[in-house]
Amino acid sequence: MARRLGAKEEWIAAVRQEEPEEGTTIAGSEDGMEHSWLLALRYAEQVTASGHAVSDSDYEQLANHWNEGEMVEITMVVGLFSYFNRFNDALRIEVTR
Repeated sequence: MARRLGAKEEWIAAVRQEEPEEGTTIAGSEDGMEHSWLLALRYAEQVTASGHAVSDSDYEQLANHWNEGEMVEITMVVGLFSYFNRFNDALRIEVTR
């Protein structure tokens, strides 16, 4: 889906890294994708799977780059999209464009 929406291959590869290295920046936009955003994307994947999938270490790394309000916002957005996806999938609602 990311490719279909125009994500660059370097971004997809970086997101799939086990642990993005500090200072990692992915080229492809004006500033690139910063390390903090890679951590946020990884956190989003974990929360989507299960809130229990987030380890203490992952949470600490995220908290080193994002304040409490930002972490709440990230978690809320991920949770809402996960809810909508599960709701629609369970009811066999077709994707519309």
